[in-house]
Amino acid sequence: MKLSALLVCAVFSACGPRFDDAAELQKQGRFLKAAGEYAHFAGKNPSDPHTPDALLRSARIYSLELGLCERSRPLLERLARNYPAFKIPAPDFRRIFICPDYFPAANGSAWTYGDTQTSGRNARQELDIVSERKGVSEALYSLYAGTDLVTRQKRSYSFSDLSFYENQGGFKTNILEYPLEKGKTWRSRGAEGELEFRVEGTGLKIIVAAGEYDNCVKVRRRMQGNPAWIYEYYAPWTGKVLTAVAGPGYENRVTELLKYEEKKR
Repeated sequence: MKLSALLVCAVFSACGPRFDDAAELQKQGRFLKAAGEYAHFAGKNPSDPHTPDALLRSARIYSLELGLCERSRPLLERLARNYPAFKIPAPDFRRIFICPDYFPAANGSAWTYGDTQTSGRNARQELDIVSERKGVSEALYSLYAGTDLVTRQKRSYSFSDLSFYENQGGFKTNILEYPLEKGKTWRSRGAEGELEFRVEGTGLKIIVAAGEYDNCVKVRRRMQGNPAWIYEYYAPWTGKVLTAVAGPGYENRVTELLKYEEKKR
């Protein structure tokens, strides 16, 4: 009877979770099951050399594939606490506190925006992350009128604590301050002067030329003392998808996302 049980275990992998089984589920695109299996394996085998990788893979799937940040964060915290020798990639370490990421400025990320009225035929903006080093993402911003290049500028993006900064024209502006909760406010400075930011809404569904995005946040950007302001909408794991000008009683779309890419470099 004991031999029979061992055979059943060998055939059906019923003796406990295995790292390779979770990896196979991930390859098949069965992400929820794979994330659970990775986490289960790590819980049952804390001393196995595959366990740190299993925790990282599970956290990545929960956050990036499924958008379940409340499940990814405890796994990354356990990884950092129990396996200090395991080097967690900087973007993954940041997800302990910043999940979802509303501006994934990783090397190879590229956004194309167009004016809402003509879907980019009259005006188009391109933002391309060309390098990433020591926590700073270098970007190239290009503005086109029709097919003619109007201007090209360098920009950079970086995190400091829970703030995400855009550096352009000599100004380092805190454009997002996590956690992004409705009603949250902060101040910063940009090329236009002293700025006030406020999270006006969360969990929004936004439809633009590039597609439909869920769980978006709406951030008001207002120059101090100005009666009008700008609304910027950000989608998780994508970045800014829509910009609108607004004031008391009105809001008009100006530019929207046409395409988002993650290029290999």
